[in-house]
Amino acid sequence: MLRMKSDPLDVGFRVCWQPSGRSFCFPTGQRLPALLSLVLVLALALAGCGGGGAGTDDRPPSDKVAYTAWKEWTRFGRATVVYGGQANGYTNRYGMTERSEPLSSRVGEYWGACGRPQWNGTSDKPWSGAFVTWVMVQSGYSASQFPREGRHGSYLASLYDRERASRNAPFLLHSPSEYSPKPGDLVCSGSAGPTWRHADPRTAHRRIDNTAAHCDIVTEVRGGYVHAIGGNVKDSVAMSLFPVDSRGRLMNVSGRPWLLVVEKRS
Repeated sequence: MLRMKSDPLDVGFRVCWQPSGRSFCFPTGQRLPALLSLVLVLALALAGCGGGGAGTDDRPPSDKVAYTAWKEWTRFGRATVVYGGQANGYTNRYGMTERSEPLSSRVGEYWGACGRPQWNGTSDKPWSGAFVTWVMVQSGYSASQFPREGRHGSYLASLYDRERASRNAPFLLHSPSEYSPKPGDLVCSGSAGPTWRHADPRTAHRRIDNTAAHCDIVTEVRGGYVHAIGGNVKDSVAMSLFPVDSRGRLMNVSGRPWLLVVEKRS
């Protein structure tokens, strides 16, 4: 009879637990039989690969604006970028790029919503603002509700003016420290930061218009992160994960000086 001998082995391994997007690891420093070590390693690997429900964005958002952005993110291959801490700017999944068909023509559709149908993914034109405008058009917002602009600063400054002119404006602008983003909102960065908030209206308009750099559409807030989708990120439509504090407010991250959050009221 052939007997298998299971001698204890010195095994250096780390046990990792990843609840809702945050991982914690610790060394065990234990001596385990070789067979048990193999079983443990396989179990951890299966747990990390199979738990799609808590760690991925496979479930479509219920908000219409968020869902429209989510569908485009899926169309482009679901590129994902994680911000904050040691992972700041880490891309854990790459998507298809703007220059490949039929996606280059899809970028042309984004530009079409802004009156620039002659441009597409090969035109070397920054199209992140056109993406946001296209999503709003597809979600049913009229030109009087959301400007048909391809530049972030232009539509944000217009939204600021409309908010001041009407108490019933469908979009409200907030300083990032004053408001917690929800699905369908926009999170926007810009070099001036939130200094516009306490400036006179003319100065605030100018700072928003001249310094806004990028906006992403929030699809979910979960596990200490805002999940937000934007165009022309990594030359694709990508989801970025931004850390939030205990109140759900955006935290500072390298490379993304927060300018404002646009609240979608309806």
